[in-house]
Amino acid sequence: MLSSSLDQVITFGRTMQTIVDLLRQSVDRWGQFPALSMYDTPGSSLTYAELWDYARRVATYLHDQGISKGDRVVLWGANRPDWVAAFFGIQMLGAIAVPMDVRSREDLLERISEQTNPKHLFLGDEQQRSLTSDHGPVTRFEDVRGITDSLEPFAVDQTAADPGDTAELVFTSGTPGNPKGVILTQQNIISNVKMAMTAVNPTPKYRCVSILPLSHMYEQTGGLLTVLAGGASVTYLATLRPDIILKAMTDVQATTMFCVPQVLELFQRGIEREIRRQGREKIFNRLHAAALRLPFRARRPFFRAIHQKMGGSFEFFLSGGAYLYPEVGRWWEGIGVKVLQGYGMTEASPILTSATLTDRDVSSVGKPLPGIELRFAEDHEILVRGANISPGYWNDPIATSLAFTDDWYHTGDLGYLDENGRLHLHGRKKNMIVLANGMNIYPEDVERVLMAEPEVKNAVVLGLDADRDVEIHAVLLLDGDNANPAEIIKRSNQQLNPHQRIRNYTVWPDENFPLTPSLKVKRIDVIERLAELRAPAASAASE
Repeated sequence: MLSSSLDQVITFGRTMQTIVDLLRQSVDRWGQFPALSMYDTPGSSLTYAELWDYARRVATYLHDQGISKGDRVVLWGANRPDWVAAFFGIQMLGAIAVPMDVRSREDLLERISEQTNPKHLFLGDEQQRSLTSDHGPVTRFEDVRGITDSLEPFAVDQTAADPGDTAELVFTSGTPGNPKGVILTQQNIISNVKMAMTAVNPTPKYRCVSILPLSHMYEQTGGLLTVLAGGASVTYLATLRPDIILKAMTDVQATTMFCVPQVLELFQRGIEREIRRQGREKIFNRLHAAALRLPFRARRPFFRAIHQKMGGSFEFFLSGGAYLYPEVGRWWEGIGVKVLQGYGMTEASPILTSATLTDRDVSSVGKPLPGIELRFAEDHEILVRGANISPGYWNDPIATSLAFTDDWYHTGDLGYLDENGRLHLHGRKKNMIVLANGMNIYPEDVERVLMAEPEVKNAVVLGLDADRDVEIHAVLLLDGDNANPAEIIKRSNQQLNPHQRIRNYTVWPDENFPLTPSLKVKRIDVIERLAELRAPAASAASE
């Protein structure tokens, strides 16, 4: 078992017990500093003091609508300062936020509404226009500032919320018809902010460009609350086109970004395409190999043009939500950009482990944060507990009892600690493939080998029933029409152990795999689609 003591945490504001406390203390310290803005949108910027007043006016508006402590309020729309003001306004009343991913559909809103009975909904214009039926009182995010400008700021009560009160309900996918609402208390979230600040202590010099949805706890806890706790600023984007992201990074001179690994891969490929277009690939590769042998601070000058393309001030990415291929992390580290990988889940508010600016290993997900206790079950499943761990699922005692043993949460992930105390992940317990001879295959291990092939954009490895055995089957998302999947499988199998080798494959016909909000592949959807793709072949074979 590994246990880290909170005695080592550098506490930010010992009186910071709730989300409203966090914002109040930041206003006291950095009232006139920039807090939030919408890129390329004049008049959207808010200082910390202005955000505080805006949130208080939203609280007044909600209070006038009959919202009180414990009532649920849905937040469904794209990232923008108004989303944040609404979130804080909800907290000021002691109400409960119910964030939904911007790409959700009305049927998910219906299922969540059945479970939570929301009293009010904040929706983006696009989300409101997608509705086909009435779901209760609705306010568009685009209208919030105009509606609340003339209202008196709410008199925020210090006792509006207690640390043990529910702050929000975050719904995970669960089964298609039964999303699970993760209960996150004020203490869960604030304790995780304090933990995160020991890994990266933000300051007013940090400028973040936000690209992950605020409904995702990694962005909310890391890219919003932790950032605001340190006096830094956040810029939101109306579009996530790579060229617009890079332009925003340049214009705001961004220093950091919270992202998923796919973003790092997309940026890397874009830079490499430009290098090839200029005919400088061999020169770049030689410089990169040499740079990796130099002290970190000596690497940036060799790649000045790339850094200027990113604004000239960018220092580090914080990567989470999915597996980061070590070679991608090393590529960025080689050009002088730090990559801090972390690990967590919604039930942990969400961060459990993280690298730091001074302690990084791109092959691991870092060390447990102070206050996190971690141990392993006999099958190597990771169990965790700490002040940031959810008390359970909303109105679902069965799901709660299945997920917890005493106060230990079963993550469903498999892993181990190395000799330096860093956590390494094997993959998901439920994804593990068990062969007929009893040998275990971690599909993520096979997928990493496939992903090393240049023509493979993404891959999913599954165990399919075949003649009283299990067939290791690869589903390949290929880059370009000239890729040879048979050769890819052949080369990959040469690097795999005999029991891991791929017996069959399918080339995915769509532009991308079905993805979760954090850009993880939805394996269940892949399996269902694969059955459809294989059905005609099976039917033809039987004729």
